[in-house]
Amino acid sequence: MSPITLTFEAVLAIMLAACLYYFWRLDRRLAALRNGQDGVRAAAAELVEATAQAEAAVRSLRLTAQEAGRDLQARINDARATADRLGLGAGRMRSSADLAGAGRRSL
Repeated sequence: MSPITLTFEAVLAIMLAACLYYFWRLDRRLAALRNGQDGVRAAAAELVEATAQAEAAVRSLRLTAQEAGRDLQARINDARATADRLGLGAGRMRSSADLAGAGRRSL
């Protein structure tokens, strides 16, 4: 074998070793990326589940608020009806001093 062929094969062997080293590093990085994607997938699944729970909670809160609003409106209506029966409507209530003063004038 000639020295040029031997040198050329040595350079090729070194380059092959360098390629193997870089492929090994690439494989490790790809494996780490795949493992990281598994974590991302798990986090995405948890996010979807949490979003579904939040939507259910918002729906429940909305129903509760509507129910509370109806209950509050019913109480307001009852209070207005009671106020009307007691004569506490706008401008209907007279103080005892007003009634006493009106009674003196008519005499």
